[in-house]
Amino acid sequence: MLFRSRVLLSGDLGSGKTTLARAIGSALHAEPELASPTFILVSEHAGDLPIWHIDAYRLPAGSDATRAGILDERQSAGVTLIEWPEHLAGLLLEGDGVLAVHLQVSADGEVRIATLSGVGSVLCAALDLEQLRWSDPRIGAADDR
Repeated sequence: MLFRSRVLLSGDLGSGKTTLARAIGSALHAEPELASPTFILVSEHAGDLPIWHIDAYRLPAGSDATRAGILDERQSAGVTLIEWPEHLAGLLLEGDGVLAVHLQVSADGEVRIATLSGVGSVLCAALDLEQLRWSDPRIGAADDR
């Protein structure tokens, strides 16, 4: 993953956003282990590179992430995982260093389907996607359906 990377995690409640964030954190050797920052909004972790984990679920739609202090220049030194990015206004949704991951639950509720867009090759270069898939068998690639 490039420094200044943002991974935007979207999907319905229970689709696996926090589980995937934890798997990415684990692959990057995050300390402490990632947990849902729903009530504190942002958690910071050391690892192979600095990691910020943001959960914007409790913010009203259209919240200004920069003005609220959720996004700042420190994050240019690492990777920022953002759950519920659609709640944040002014967030760069495309471009260098941005990977969007939309998670869905299969009709039977047994499989999570991830649709990736953006700089997927950057993520693949830094993370072993097979490792992520095996860390939670409910997470599968679209071609695993």
